[in-house]
Amino acid sequence: MAAAEAANCIMENFVATLANGMSLQPPLEEVSCGQAESSEKPNAEDMTSKDYYFDSYAHFGIHEEMLKDEVRTLTYRNSMFHNRHLFKDKVVLDVGSGTGILCMFAAKAGARKVIGIECSSISDYAVKIVKANKLDHVVTIIKGKVEEVELPVEKVDIIISEWMGYCLFYESMLNTVLYARDKWLGGRTCMASTCLASKMWPLRSP
Repeated sequence: MAAAEAANCIMENFVATLANGMSLQPPLEEVSCGQAESSEKPNAEDMTSKDYYFDSYAHFGIHEEMLKDEVRTLTYRNSMFHNRHLFKDKVVLDVGSGTGILCMFAAKAGARKVIGIECSSISDYAVKIVKANKLDHVVTIIKGKVEEVELPVEKVDIIISEWMGYCLFYESMLNTVLYARDKWLGGRTCMASTCLASKMWPLRSP
């Protein structure tokens, strides 16, 4: 219960206009139910500080930091909402889906089916967040590594992923996204994001 209360506290002041009223607070009464598929790690509400050390993305704090970056989050939302013709009736895969925010954006953009893969135990909360937003008939969250999980479909039409870390490559997720592309992306398909640039300037401290 403590973990769920902390999650609600962190998300309480989240940007209200993020997704046309979309909620990122799983109902407190659902903290003991609704786990992501293929779960082998401890449930999010049962994790200790040691578990969080080895599974840092299970903690809401790091997701709060990303979600409150309005430029980042709203850019992803707008890119999908302004290109609904690309998402309409498509099967979408989100690699490293975290709280499920991009999955829900894709669902609201018209996707027929959205699959989120998330290795950390934040996926347990993502299931509840998706359900709270009444999108569980479209969005499925799978817990596990991309290289190990099985999808309920043979191919997907679109892959979305927020794989960029500090200095672009910090989190080293690019190889995982490329693996997913080679394994599941079909013929006339697309990925987001596809083109990025990293710029560096030399600095000298006095």
